[in-house]
Amino acid sequence: MENKRTRSYPDILFRLQSALNGAGEMAPLGEIKNGTEAHTIQSIVLGQGNSRRALISAGIHGDEPAGVEAICALLERRTLSEYLQDWEIHLIPCINPFGYERGTRENHDGQDLNRHFKSANPPREVILIKSLFDSLYDLTLELHEDIDSSGYYFYQTGEAELMKNLPPKILHAVQKAMPINMDSEIDESPASGGVIKRISDPDAMDWWPMALYARSQGARHCMTLESSPAFPMEKRVDAHINAIQAALMHFLM
Repeated sequence: MENKRTRSYPDILFRLQSALNGAGEMAPLGEIKNGTEAHTIQSIVLGQGNSRRALISAGIHGDEPAGVEAICALLERRTLSEYLQDWEIHLIPCINPFGYERGTRENHDGQDLNRHFKSANPPREVILIKSLFDSLYDLTLELHEDIDSSGYYFYQTGEAELMKNLPPKILHAVQKAMPINMDSEIDESPASGGVIKRISDPDAMDWWPMALYARSQGARHCMTLESSPAFPMEKRVDAHINAIQAALMHFLM
């Protein structure tokens, strides 16, 4: 695998620490080693002790930088402040630092981390993320990008009422920044109005992405949010932030 770096993970951590400015602290989940190189996967908790719990993650695929940028922007813009009376929000800014720095989907071992949440011997990054689900979450939001998509879309799995009520609110908010992918098939799956429903029998799958693992561990609603790199970074970040705000705001209604 080519060793050339395209982005800096330490720069992301510096931005996050500066944005927190004493309002919270980064806490290490664990270290990922690759020869002489090591990265620490960091977590951030805001609103600790509140009744609702959300997990927002990004960078599981290193070639999808808009999610990482969106988490930085959430803190830099103080976007989450208005939700911290109700929500305890856990942020994982970058699950795959090696891939992020090199612009690769896979980690340093050439593994797609989002295909290993059902594996008997998963990569260390996946082990660290799975440890988060020792506690229950009401909502999980994973920030992704799809280079083949003409607009924004998402997968969801969860409670029936939330699967019915949340998507219209989220799609309405997102389309202020980016068009919705209205194709009837997205990523080889049936879709309707920018929404893909996960298969009804996850146990039949040979592999699980993070969202299905989260649901199996009791998370009430899990969403995989996909922006489109056909649009400028600013639009991709804004689309993700609009989706996050809508999910947090309307989940409680």
